[in-house]
Amino acid sequence: MSRTPSPCPSPVDRHLHRATRALPHRGGYLGVVGLLEGQPPGVEDLRDLVADAAARVPAWRYRVSADNRRVWEPAPGKDPREHVHELRLPPGPAALEDIARAAHDVPFPERADSWGIWLVTGWAPGRYALACRVHHALQDAAGGMAGISALMVPGLELPLSVPPDAEPPFRLAGTARWAARTLPPLLRPTARWTPARQAARTARTLHLTSCGTGRLQALARAAEASLNQVYLAVTAGALRAWTPQDWTARDTGPLHAFVPAESRPPGHETATLGNHLVALRAELHCAEPDPRRRLDLLRPSTDTRGARIPQQRAALRALPCVAGLATRCLLSRSRTALLTTNVRLGAGLTVSGHPVRQIAGLPPLLFGQPLTVALTTYEEQATVSFTSDRGDPDPGLLPRLWQEALTELEEAYAPR
Repeated sequence: MSRTPSPCPSPVDRHLHRATRALPHRGGYLGVVGLLEGQPPGVEDLRDLVADAAARVPAWRYRVSADNRRVWEPAPGKDPREHVHELRLPPGPAALEDIARAAHDVPFPERADSWGIWLVTGWAPGRYALACRVHHALQDAAGGMAGISALMVPGLELPLSVPPDAEPPFRLAGTARWAARTLPPLLRPTARWTPARQAARTARTLHLTSCGTGRLQALARAAEASLNQVYLAVTAGALRAWTPQDWTARDTGPLHAFVPAESRPPGHETATLGNHLVALRAELHCAEPDPRRRLDLLRPSTDTRGARIPQQRAALRALPCVAGLATRCLLSRSRTALLTTNVRLGAGLTVSGHPVRQIAGLPPLLFGQPLTVALTTYEEQATVSFTSDRGDPDPGLLPRLWQEALTELEEAYAPR
């Protein structure tokens, strides 16, 4: 495999690096936790497995730098075994939410704080969990999952980043037309929202809910929408019920959600270092009582065809100062109320021959926003994770409200 030169951080990487330094908790880390069936490996065996994978995941040979201009730096001589840890839970049912919450909160050792893998054992015989977490300035969700796949596919070698000759070309005229149409709406503030006015706490909460993947797919077909649009429409319904006092006036503007969109050029989806993301600013019309209309209203803002993703990627690299300013503007909590993500993981994942039965996301909490919502689909199950550092309204209500909003949207599209 040819070696790709270490790339320069993008404005998104730098903004993520800067934002996480101000957080009172480990909110700048993203991750997943998976439940497995089989006799748990010893922690030393897992360290050997990770050491083998790390030799094939070049991003894991980097660490987050203290310098915001550099963002990351090589970590020569670092033993990847130091990034593998053990977390024991007491015997008991230990539902996925309990395991995910424990993995979400466990601190990183100072010597290995850029990424880590935890072996979670003790809660049931013949079952265990693996939790993987990485600093968001080092990897995005797709890069992190590509790295984890190296644990499951012996011999899989991954590239560090996208080769320069594969980057989309920067064309000033086309980019100017796109910017003139797209950037002015970023100046419009998002709707006033009760959670944004509450004081942040020094600890985060994590709550989960799940449903069959087929249920979301059937609803997407009925609505002639993408699965992501259905997920966002259901989330808008849940948020409407979570803070009803914010949506009593029908003319209240939308709540804006930052939706990361993959920007890696085709054929380079496994590039692992840095954030290969551009932004969609989804409009969640929580003031709209009709669930079908809520979905219809968000369609234009979530159409990736109009996002001109290659042009956005090229502009991020060709005009870093302008792109950095636009990034800070977009992600400020006065203009974006929450982060939403959607990660699809396929099926049939195994570790040392043990099948992965269920996966949940461990979403980050960034930019002073009060909430992150993450959809993770694996095999026939879709799991929605809610991360928050606010206590009023209670984030523990969101799983039930999301399920009720899903049923409401299904009934709206049911045959008459």
